[in-house]
Amino acid sequence: MTLNVIQMLEGAAARIRDIEAQARKRLHQEQDQEGYAELMQEKAEILAGLAGRAEPLLQETDPMFSERVSARLSRFSQSASQALDLDSLFYMSALLYPEDYQEGAPNDLEAFIGRLKADYPA
Repeated sequence: MTLNVIQMLEGAAARIRDIEAQARKRLHQEQDQEGYAELMQEKAEILAGLAGRAEPLLQETDPMFSERVSARLSRFSQSASQALDLDSLFYMSALLYPEDYQEGAPNDLEAFIGRLKADYPA
């Protein structure tokens, strides 16, 4: 069921946006570097676990959809795992945001979800 996979991804994307908003507040309004670091780690952990969370849902989908999603989520997860291994706040904060990102635009996960929804309408 492609819808189940997309809904799971949308939930993760919304949670990440919420974490990022909290992290900005902690850093800029509260000057809480430790709180910011904890939230960035949580963001990276969510991304690192995406491929594993999607795997059982993908077993119930079309093989082409499954391969496409699995490959992209593996890249998200690998990048996040590297950021965690390096314990790099900069890397964690930059996850999902290309160098040319424009404020207010969808991040890489949100853009991927949008493409999936366009290609596999419910």
